[in-house]
Amino acid sequence: MTNHMSSGITVLTMSSLLIGVSFALLYHFTSPAVAQPSINDPSLTAQLVADGLSSPTGIVFLDSNNSLLLEKEGNIRLISNGQMQPDPVLQLEGVQSNNERGLLGIEVMKGGDSNTTIAGTGDNNTVFLYVTESGAQVDGMSTEGEVRNRVYIYRWDGTTLTNPRLLLDLPAGPGTNHQGGKLKIGPDNQLYVIVGEMQREGQLQNFQSGPAPDDTGVIFRINPAEGSPASNNPLSSDATNPLSKYYAYGIRNSFGIDFDPITGKLWDAENGEDVFDEINLVNPGFNSGWKLVMGPIAANAGISESDLVNIPGSQYADPVFSWAESRGVTDIEFFDSTAFGPGYENGIFVGDITTGTLFYFEPNADRTGINLEDDPLLSDLVANNDEEISAVTLGTGFTGISDIETGPDGNLYILTFDREAEGQGSLYRVLPAIEGGAAAGDAVPSLPSTTVSPPDVGDENEVDSEEQDDQDENDDTNDDE
Repeated sequence: MTNHMSSGITVLTMSSLLIGVSFALLYHFTSPAVAQPSINDPSLTAQLVADGLSSPTGIVFLDSNNSLLLEKEGNIRLISNGQMQPDPVLQLEGVQSNNERGLLGIEVMKGGDSNTTIAGTGDNNTVFLYVTESGAQVDGMSTEGEVRNRVYIYRWDGTTLTNPRLLLDLPAGPGTNHQGGKLKIGPDNQLYVIVGEMQREGQLQNFQSGPAPDDTGVIFRINPAEGSPASNNPLSSDATNPLSKYYAYGIRNSFGIDFDPITGKLWDAENGEDVFDEINLVNPGFNSGWKLVMGPIAANAGISESDLVNIPGSQYADPVFSWAESRGVTDIEFFDSTAFGPGYENGIFVGDITTGTLFYFEPNADRTGINLEDDPLLSDLVANNDEEISAVTLGTGFTGISDIETGPDGNLYILTFDREAEGQGSLYRVLPAIEGGAAAGDAVPSLPSTTVSPPDVGDENEVDSEEQDDQDENDDTNDDE
């Protein structure tokens, strides 16, 4: 792996500087009291963009002037022309935000051509939301008080989100953790949705005699217009079979999926109970192995691939990288940008929620894994101790990372929240450093902080955090249902 920690910027063109200057005006600094993260590469720096957020879980860029930001309790905030708008553009009703439930995922499909425009949405952006709720966002939909995870499609008309339609109606229990929620439009223009296992023990969790497939612990691949199975899904071509919507299964708990911009392949970040967080290359029909396997299968004594539920069209594969001790990895982001120089272009960023660490990885030559085979510390592709973790660490001090995105300016945006401070969150930008300070950074004026409201703690026996109760799954209760 190239040693980015000591290298400088090799190329920083005038055009890229001008893009950075113009886009910097989209976001404004807030309170200087927020802790400043540290980046191990002197060619890069981290800037605080906005703080005072309430348990932010996701951000999506609509264009170079507008972005939508999620808060876990149900607010969708607009940052427009350099200002965080004072009122949410949408406040979802009936959101259940205790523990890992809540407003968890957002994605956008930009209209304007025959390949991406969804019927009924015109040329406007189409926005997808993943939310845990006890009500419904669609009038007339019967809920009977049941808590469900749902994926909706909305129309963005430039000022608000309108015309909700239901795409997926999914379980949300019995566990209040492991909900998943990340959404991505793939290079095939299909919608991919990752769902956690919610402490179920069925065939999708590799129990041979367990309950039949039930939409948990999977990655969906669906038509984004109406939620029907995407064509050529790997496990079934029968639209009446639940398997027909699945792209992968055996997923324990994931807060991050992304596509390699070079190969178009899907990758995910998955976290274990107390051992073995993972980065996976998710080929069609991928079985991640949970609940029998986390980390390399060889590290799971007495387990072989024949012990797994091997659905026709599926295959197990070891992670391309693992952390021996679970730390709650969250999002994964392929950096489809030249802003940091050629050494970072199309590389992989990963964050975690427990320590707020930003990791960086280079893909190997054929982009089927991580380029670490020649590293004496990490040739086994497992980080076993602090020294090995440091070898892949790029940044620290982000409190807890919930989302990582590449902005229209080509820089890296990191959304964070602090589980020990009632979910107080911030948005940071990582960008090239130049002599005398960060590129365009010092010219950014101040933005008043938004109001922080404490997250819904739900049942007093439950913990409102993204990974806290993974230390003991048996402590997770379902009293709110």
